[in-house]
Parts: sequence; structure tokens; C-alpha cells
Amino acid sequence: MTCLYEQDVLALNSDGQQASVTVKNGAEQNGHHFDGLVVSAGVMSRRFAAQLGDRVNIYPVKGHSITVNLLDDASQAAAPMVSLLDDETKLVTSRLGADRFRVAGTAEFNGDNKDIRADRIQPLINWVNTCFPGMNTRQVVPWAGLRPMMPNVFYNTGHGHLGWTLSAVTADMVAEVVAGS
Repeated sequence: MTCLYEQDVLALNSDGQQASVTVKNGAEQNGHHFDGLVVSAGVMSRRFAAQLGDRVNIYPVKGHSITVNLLDDASQAAAPMVSLLDDETKLVTSRLGADRFRVAGTAEFNGDNKDIRADRIQPLINWVNTCFPGMNTRQVVPWAGLRPMMPNVFYNTGHGHLGWTLSAVTADMVAEVVAGS
């Protein structure tokens, strides 16, 4: 297997027998041919699927998260070491090493807009302050990104607010399904 990095995918094509991918690397364009393709392109999967004659019902749903930098021993001790899901508020958390804690949530149907909204970030900070009062939230890094939402199909496009958490296991599952067919 060959992995190509820093390639901008320009076009996909399939004649039913062979798939081709046109990529751009710097100023150079190259075509590659394959027996099959797996489209794993998040919200861009819709555009790539259309090039292959498929309609994939993916819509970008903007989510916000914060990463709390745990700069002191008390904050590090107060932050949970396991991932949590607060079903009532629809927030999830992940501990990112010894000194970072991520809280993700919110869903906003706003097209391709990736602007970070303070009115979406503040409730995440408030949640941390309420649930983990020993954690210092004075240094928080906000984020907003587009999460692909769609029904289960054989496009590995993501998992909404659990994308990073589930990406490795899902890639393995998709590979097993593709290999079996």
C-alpha cells in the first residue's frame, strides 16, 4: 500500500470497473487508478459522491468545543480521566493527556459557516465550572467545525460530535466490510 500526503483531491471518477483520482501536489496534477475507492471526506463527501454519480445526504452541522488548558495541579486533579457523556445537555468530554480537557457539544445548522460564536462557547465553560469547580477555566481554546451528519452508509464521513473518539474503530470496521465485499 502507498500513502500519498499533502495531495489536494480535485476529481473522482469511476467507470464501474476502475476508479480514478485526480490530485494536485503543488503545481503538478496527477491521476491515479484503483480497483475501488472509499470516500472518507467528512462534509466534502457529498461533493465527491456527486462526481461519482451518487447522491449522499450529508449536511454540515457546526459544532463547538473548548479545550481547557489544565495549567495547575489542582485543575489536573479535578478533570476526569475518562470520557464523559452528559445526555441531558448533549455534551461530551475527553481528557487529552495530563494538561488538556476537551468539552464538545452544540449543533447548529448554518451551512458552511465556521465562525466561533461566543454564545455557544460560554455555556460549555459554564458547564465545566458547574460540574468541575476545582478546574480553572481561565485559559480555554474555542473551536468550531463542520461535522458531517447522515444515515449509516458505506461512506466513512464522520460521527458528529464523537468523530475523533470513534474514527479509528470505524475505519477498521469499514475496512472489514469493504474487504468482505
